[in-house]
Amino acid sequence: MKALIQPVWEALFLSETPYADMRAHPNPVRRGLGTILLIAVIAALVGLIGTALEWATTPAMSDIQAVVLQSIHDMPWYRDLQGLPEFRQQFSQWYETGWRIFPQLFGAPNIAGAGLRILWLPLVLTITWILYGLLAYIPARWLGGEGTLAQTLGCTALAVAPHLFTFATLFPYVTVGGLVGTWTLLCRYVALKTSHRLPWGRALIATMVPYALFGLFVALLSCLTSAIIGALFAGGMSQ
Repeated sequence: MKALIQPVWEALFLSETPYADMRAHPNPVRRGLGTILLIAVIAALVGLIGTALEWATTPAMSDIQAVVLQSIHDMPWYRDLQGLPEFRQQFSQWYETGWRIFPQLFGAPNIAGAGLRILWLPLVLTITWILYGLLAYIPARWLGGEGTLAQTLGCTALAVAPHLFTFATLFPYVTVGGLVGTWTLLCRYVALKTSHRLPWGRALIATMVPYALFGLFVALLSCLTSAIIGALFAGGMSQ
């Protein structure tokens, strides 16, 4: 495990040495996959511990729900409407439904969800790694890169290093999402620059191409979805 953790730790601080060592490894894909799975499990376990600590220091949702409900009951508009039986029934249903949905949307600690990350985070990181590696390999080679696809995948696997920042989530209420995404971009730049021995400008272009393609895909999907919804709406109106 130390042989995997130490290169990832060095890669986290953008040292080119672990990327060069990965490039020279006889089986960089297998080593890269092992690195991703190890870091994913560690990150998920740390996230679970951090969520449990946050849950332990957060007031019970039922208590917060009761306090908010009492405050609503004291508002003039509620007192004016509470005499209507239908209003009381519908408001109670809406309120209960809202409290089952909104706490999770606004970051309430979810131990079950954090536990499931142990299963889905390795899968998500593996799929993302493969897709990014394939999309980055083509422009890197087109720009004069010398790395093979296996070397590209091996080196970009080290870009999971920023997930070690999840150790900060051991402190309740600390989040590192934006930091992980930005640092991952920097690590991918170093990975492509080293694996393909590209100058910094070409390495930067190769690094950004997959992001640009993903943005284009999202934009096209959004337009397609809007067109389908518009067509369905227009069809419904015509009937």
